[in-house]
Amino acid sequence: MVASFFSAVTEFIAAHPHFAYAAVLLLALSESVPVIGAVVPGTAVILAISALVPTGAVTLWPLLGAAVVGAILGDGLSFWIGHRYNQKILESWPISRHPDLVTRSKAFFARHGDKSVFIARFVPGVRAFIPLIAGALRMRVSQFYVANILSALVWAPSHILPAVLVGSAFKQFGAAAEPLAILAVILILTIWAAIYAVRLSLRHGIPLALAATQRLRIWAASPDSRFSRIVFDLLDPARPDMRFLALLAVLLIGSAWLFFGILEDVVSGDPLVRADAAIYNALQDLRTGPGDALMIAITELGDTVVVVAVTAAVFLWLAWKRTWRTAAFWLLAVAGASAINTAIKVALHRTRPAELLY
Repeated sequence: MVASFFSAVTEFIAAHPHFAYAAVLLLALSESVPVIGAVVPGTAVILAISALVPTGAVTLWPLLGAAVVGAILGDGLSFWIGHRYNQKILESWPISRHPDLVTRSKAFFARHGDKSVFIARFVPGVRAFIPLIAGALRMRVSQFYVANILSALVWAPSHILPAVLVGSAFKQFGAAAEPLAILAVILILTIWAAIYAVRLSLRHGIPLALAATQRLRIWAASPDSRFSRIVFDLLDPARPDMRFLALLAVLLIGSAWLFFGILEDVVSGDPLVRADAAIYNALQDLRTGPGDALMIAITELGDTVVVVAVTAAVFLWLAWKRTWRTAAFWLLAVAGASAINTAIKVALHRTRPAELLY
């Protein structure tokens, strides 16, 4: 299913390459627009399209031209907005919701001066804000466009040509090229989504957690009960070790609840199992000999021989350091993990793949 989907996308791009060039232009433009550039995975998609050049679906020179034009237009648009609305644009929504990026970008511009427009093209985060700040701070138009055009002429080949080389390398795998390329694209998009989710969680989760902790501390300071005193002690700024232990306990309890909830769904045949089977069948379409070899190597990292060897090496190193308590905790952790692993295998009765690969 996944292979057929990507094959259909590739065939569509080959039949209508102008859509690919337009997409690269718009994505390169969006990379230079504040806020939008931090959300749209422009670089990842441009790399994926560029990797199709060796297949003949798209042509190199129009692709480079689209990326250069889009990059110039994107920076030019941000510069014009900053030049037109001055500092007021930095205080308006949605840019006002990212004061940390604005502050970093101003410091970056102050440190590098006129060269910042060129340098920022290759620096994630501040890239989308520097042209805007350059316009707001009244950078000379001629200086800006010299840096803008030069940086675009360097940025486009530095992104597209490596992807073309990767696409050429994949062609050497023959029939395995398409499945490996699909896995690479899925991996890139997964990593991008994970990074974006973590950044979003840190940006919004930490302030919410600090506010909730402050409200909880105020509540714990008022009633006189044993539970409130325990909570107050845990939140005492003078005892950070207690807060760390409390946070670790909450993390362990939450992880265990999530894990055993999924385990219950698997045992009871929840629809989650059907999703698991669908993913399994999709990955089966992408199997190759080199891919199987890589997966077997990863699987063997959890082999009993490897685990015993690593456990013994770490224990001997801890014993040599005479950290006996840490060594005891290490052995207990490994033994506990092995016991839980065995218990889960007994509970699930999940059979190994039919092939004698491992």
